[in-house]
Amino acid sequence: MPRAATAHIKPTAASSLRMISDGSDRMERQSLDISKTTYVSLIKSPKDAYIAFAEKGKSNAQMQWLKVLHQSILGGCYVGFGGLLALSVAGNMAGTFFSNPGLVKMTFAALFPVNLLLIVMTGGQLFTGNSATCAAAKAEGMITWREMWTNLFFSLAGNVIGCALFAATANYVGLLKGGTGALATSTAVAKCSMPFIPTLVKGILCNWMVSLAVFMAGASNDLAGKLVGCWFPISTFVGIGLEHSIANLFILPCALLLGAPVTLGATITKNLIPVILGNFIAGSVIVAGSYSYQFGALGRRSREKFRQYLKERRILQDGLANGVVNGVNGDTIAPVKAINVSAAETKEVSKVFE
Repeated sequence: MPRAATAHIKPTAASSLRMISDGSDRMERQSLDISKTTYVSLIKSPKDAYIAFAEKGKSNAQMQWLKVLHQSILGGCYVGFGGLLALSVAGNMAGTFFSNPGLVKMTFAALFPVNLLLIVMTGGQLFTGNSATCAAAKAEGMITWREMWTNLFFSLAGNVIGCALFAATANYVGLLKGGTGALATSTAVAKCSMPFIPTLVKGILCNWMVSLAVFMAGASNDLAGKLVGCWFPISTFVGIGLEHSIANLFILPCALLLGAPVTLGATITKNLIPVILGNFIAGSVIVAGSYSYQFGALGRRSREKFRQYLKERRILQDGLANGVVNGVNGDTIAPVKAINVSAAETKEVSKVFE
């Protein structure tokens, strides 16, 4: 090989070695500098989860009413799928029902939550979940009262239609025969035999769990987390034996179609009305109200009012310390004995509301 060519290659090879060496050094430094690495969490913080919860309510409430109705019909059908699955399996454990009723109840509770996962992952709507998300959106000033009530009306109407259609379809194709229908009938009779107030309370406790399931599913950013978030709260209310209005809108029509010894009027007045009221109270007051106070506008307003109270109290104490207090019209009011509260104590109390 000519000398000129050899001389040309050597610097190139040396340059390549230096580039490889420099690249290796950079990679080594980057691998060692792990303190600057950014980690992505698969779950939101409780505060961020509440914000997403309220934004979901805003999205649902500002949706066109026909779309709300359509998504709610789908939601009612998905509840029917979960309910029919649970009835079909648990209802045909005839021998186990008498020897081990807890196992039957656990089976029902383990299978039923598939409906909420279908709804969460596909965009269906339920009145019970909307009572919490829309109330949170209203508490944060994201929607109007009209938007909230419109959504709740059409979501409930759609759920009624979806559940009734699915129950009629299941009965038409013979899926409610045998133990499946027997369990639906006995469940409906028991639900319509309870007094109003206990049914109302069961409805409150139930939608507390359902609303938390929606909250927890929204807190997760992956499918596995949403599955866990849906499954355990729903299994809890089913296993305990609480009252969910949309689940009842599927089971009660099934029983009526099978000729159960209950009337349509009894299903409405003795079960659906108290359960719907209880579900709404839990979603709007207990869940939406509680977390708005913790992380949102309700808490901010209460803290502002308390700070204003402390400010007025300090002004009053300063006036009492000087022996006079100015009235509304600037008149001098006779001094009143001051409450002995130190500045340090006031500061400690105010920290609780910050």
